[in-house]
Amino acid sequence: MRVLYVASDQAVPAPTGGSVHVLEVARGLAELGHEVHAVTRRGTGQAANEVVDGVVWHRIRWQPQLRPLRPLARPAVRRIARAIQPDAVMERYYNFGGEGLAAAAGLRVPSVLEVNSPVIDHPGSVKGWLDAAMLIRPLRRWRAWQCRTATAIVTPLLAILPEEARGRAVVVTWGANVSSFRPERRDAALRARLGVPDGAMLVLFSGSFRPWHGVHVLEAAARLLASRPDIFFALAGGPERGPCEGYHGLRTGTIPYQDMPALTASADLGVAPYDTSRLPQLQLGFYWSPLKLFEYMASGIPAVTIDLAPLTEIVREGQEGLHVRQGDPRDLADAIVRLADDRERRVQMGRSARERVVAHYSWARHCQQLEQLLERVVSP
Repeated sequence: MRVLYVASDQAVPAPTGGSVHVLEVARGLAELGHEVHAVTRRGTGQAANEVVDGVVWHRIRWQPQLRPLRPLARPAVRRIARAIQPDAVMERYYNFGGEGLAAAAGLRVPSVLEVNSPVIDHPGSVKGWLDAAMLIRPLRRWRAWQCRTATAIVTPLLAILPEEARGRAVVVTWGANVSSFRPERRDAALRARLGVPDGAMLVLFSGSFRPWHGVHVLEAAARLLASRPDIFFALAGGPERGPCEGYHGLRTGTIPYQDMPALTASADLGVAPYDTSRLPQLQLGFYWSPLKLFEYMASGIPAVTIDLAPLTEIVREGQEGLHVRQGDPRDLADAIVRLADDRERRVQMGRSARERVVAHYSWARHCQQLEQLLERVVSP
């Protein structure tokens, strides 16, 4: 089928979870034999239109190019939709989005709304308060329109949807590219360039260094292990580069997505010490599909993460990794030491992690689920 995939506020490629999601979904559906047209934000130096990995990329701009002004992209999306005449439209949800759904309605074709962040307001939400202050609640009404207009909805967590939309939603988690992220990408030369001592365990954190990612917890744990030169930390992402302060490690700065598989496979342990107290929206539930965990596991390394569902369902205690108390650097340090001192257990967990991701949490599986849903809405 011909699919129009609208993610107007995302630049692709880019070292963010949203960008990776759009890239993997678009080319995953193309690999299944579908004609995929993806609408994304045009970055500096990017062509307006090109075909990469079987996907036709339509890159657009609006002025001023601010995310809340994304409705200004509606005419461009409408023109693209009319030109390609899709069988279905998928849109990546954003509060100020809806241009893909509007185009689908205009063409009278089915639509799928991907919801990866809360549609409802969390308790104490400033945005919710401002919306209520405008009396007619324009933001809530617009979000409700998007959910009501979509033929179907996909989401990693039903709790982030309005109750009336949950009956039409399908729960679909994110995943890892198990062809790119695999143990065979391990690179001894890369470890040497990072400064990892011979025989040391390399502990990897990858992410965008948001406050709720728990980097502060990780660094506090790492400093507790400063007397262990056989435990080396690599923090990949964020703006800073250079040696870590107070412990053995290196901040790599931002790394392109295509270079992450080699780095991840070259580690011995991955950590994801989220601190949900730093993000009020997580009161609704842990709605992220944690890319870093899937990529660690696909690379054949065990993971340490917090004792919170659904993370505990992805990484099973003692099988693919270990669970620690949220916001507890000492507990995290103890877990790292247990795995540093037991290489055989670490290797076995890594094998189990790889098997689990391939079976349950790959982008290929994700796209197969999307394909089934698209086929159902196109031919009800």
